[in-house]
Amino acid sequence: MPIKHVTSLLAGVILSATAHSATVYVSDIQFVAIREGQSNNTRAVERGLKSGTPLEVLERSDSHTKVRTPDGNEGWVADYFLSETAVTRDQVVTLQAQLANATESKINAQNELNDSQSKVQELMQTISTLEDDNASLQERLDESKAITEKAQTIVSQNDNIAYQLESLKTQTQVAQDTMLALQKSTDQKWFMLGAATLFGGFLIGILLPLTRRKKVNNSSWG
Repeated sequence: MPIKHVTSLLAGVILSATAHSATVYVSDIQFVAIREGQSNNTRAVERGLKSGTPLEVLERSDSHTKVRTPDGNEGWVADYFLSETAVTRDQVVTLQAQLANATESKINAQNELNDSQSKVQELMQTISTLEDDNASLQERLDESKAITEKAQTIVSQNDNIAYQLESLKTQTQVAQDTMLALQKSTDQKWFMLGAATLFGGFLIGILLPLTRRKKVNNSSWG
C-alpha cells in the first residue's frame, strides 16, 4: 500500500475519532438543510434546522461535516453553516429573555416591596390606633376604679351612719322608756302626795274641832 494512502487513512481515522466527540451548532442563519451528500444537488435528509440547533459531529471533510440532528437524522452540511459555539443571535435572544425575566422579576419584587411597605404603614397606623384606644381604656379603667373606691367609701360611711342611727334609735327608745317610767313614778308620787295631803287635811278637819271642844270644856271646868 502506498505511503500516501496510509497517511490519508490515518488522518481520516484521527479526524473521525475527533469528530465523534464534538458538537457544532447551526450558524447565524435562519434555516439550514441536511443532505445525503456534500453537493447541494443531493436529497435533503432534513430541512428547516434553525440557527443555534446543536448537531452531533460524525465525520469531517475539507468543506463539509457529517452530522446527526436532534431528531436522529444523519447528513452532510457545509462548514460555513456551522459554528463551534452557540450563535450570537441565540445568545442575544437568550440574554434578552433573561433580561426581560429579570426586569419582570424586579418589577414584581418592587411591587411586592411597595405592597409590603403599604401593609407595614397600615399595621403601624393600626398599632398607633390600638395604643390610643388602650390609653383611653386605661384612663376609663382608672376612672372606674376611682368611682368604685368612692362608692365603697360611701357605702362604708352609710353603713357606719346606719349603725349610728340604729344606735341612736335604741338610745332614744331607752330614753323614752326611762322617761315614761319616771313620769309614771312622778305621777305616782304626786298622787301619793296629793292623797297624803288630802288625808292630812281630812285629819286636821276632824281633829281641829275636837281640840277646840276640849279647850272649851277645860275652860268650863275651871
